[in-house]
Amino acid sequence: MNIEIPPPEIQEVKITEDALTFDLLDGRSISVPLAFYPTLMLATREEREDFEKTGSSVHWPALDCDINSEALLRGAKEALVYARKAYARAEERRRSAA
Repeated sequence: MNIEIPPPEIQEVKITEDALTFDLLDGRSISVPLAFYPTLMLATREEREDFEKTGSSVHWPALDCDINSEALLRGAKEALVYARKAYARAEERRRSAA
């Protein structure tokens, strides 16, 4: 018999220049290098700080980015297709600023 255990709920989200950390309701903290998620790594501080937390997931509307606690627990990295979009967005931002 397989019993499905739901992913742990997120209490707090912390983002530094180097890491993404989820503090979970069960008392654990999960931290991964921000480089695992180029969409967040290449975003502006304002884009990173604009997120919606819902249970075990976090959504960044301006970035169209979703990350859940299960992904961090598994050490999952961002899919290559989304990482490429993030690098293209960052390059466009750099060109616009020049």
